[in-house]
Amino acid sequence: MLPKSDESLLVRTDFSSDEAWQQLVGQATRENEDGFRAYAEPVSDPAFDAASWETVKAAVPAGQGASVLFIADGISLSSPDHPVLVVDLSDTYLSVAEFPEITGRTPFRCIPSELRGVDNNLNISNMDWEEFAGAAGEDGVFRGFGE
Repeated sequence: MLPKSDESLLVRTDFSSDEAWQQLVGQATRENEDGFRAYAEPVSDPAFDAASWETVKAAVPAGQGASVLFIADGISLSSPDHPVLVVDLSDTYLSVAEFPEITGRTPFRCIPSELRGVDNNLNISNMDWEEFAGAAGEDGVFRGFGE
């Protein structure tokens, strides 16, 4: 099981590069010029080495405070821009029967410097999953909304 937290979890599933992991965590949790940052608790547990996103999602404890899960996998740590996998947790605490729009939300990727917007807005329901997933590029990576 993953630790219970009021923050989103940033779970490492690739242990090929400690340097890349530290770089990714630094980028993801650094405040921007306006003082905003992702409230993501890094989890580096070798028990999750090579785990699928489904396995990691299933390990999120009941009553987790966040509605989103971040995963740093092999793609995240081997790509120059470190795109983190973003997984929706809404179906773990909302009824799919009552909220059918949460069914089948496919994970998307996000560069670490944009995790703050995803984390902050999804966790306070200021924006919807579809707004971020729909703004991902053709490669499936969210890099911000642009100007």
